[in-house]
Amino acid sequence: MLRTTRIRPQRIIAALCFAFACALVVWALTPSQGGTPVVVANRNLPPGAQLREQDLVVVDFPTALVPDQTFTSVDDAADKRTSAGLSKGSPVTRSTLLDEQALPAGSSDLIMPVRLVDDAAASLLQPGQRIRLFSSLPEGGSEVVADEVTIARVIVKQDGIAVDSGQIVSVILSSEDAGRIAEFTGLPISFAILPR
Repeated sequence: MLRTTRIRPQRIIAALCFAFACALVVWALTPSQGGTPVVVANRNLPPGAQLREQDLVVVDFPTALVPDQTFTSVDDAADKRTSAGLSKGSPVTRSTLLDEQALPAGSSDLIMPVRLVDDAAASLLQPGQRIRLFSSLPEGGSEVVADEVTIARVIVKQDGIAVDSGQIVSVILSSEDAGRIAEFTGLPISFAILPR
């Protein structure tokens, strides 16, 4: 008696799935031939660094991974200051730079990045708010760092900024207050929102 050979539907589906998986792996491992030019940091940069041409380089980024508000030309980003630290290879975006437009023409005030220790509390902050800065002292207690500063920008962490912990904000303040804040570098800084 002749036995007829039947191919089970499950085997056909399994073979199609295997072929699809192989094609997906080949696609994922094939280098992309296209991309979007993006300006990135050519070295690790601290907060407040003035960007020089040698600090920047243009690389092709996968289009789907390009952050908002990026620069495509080194000339457009050069001579601006960082509002937070940038690690080598991080895209330079407009939100990672100090907002020079926040100061009126002729103002003697400065804009300075400050790391606030409490992420959750910092989520309440918005540009234009006035805050008082405090610092916890190593020997215990706290001290007022600056009586009143104004929020210029709340830095978005997803914009390629290297942040270990805490929320970075850029604040408008006097040169005297900037010098005092610099004395508290490395210490946790908290804040209180002042009434309008």
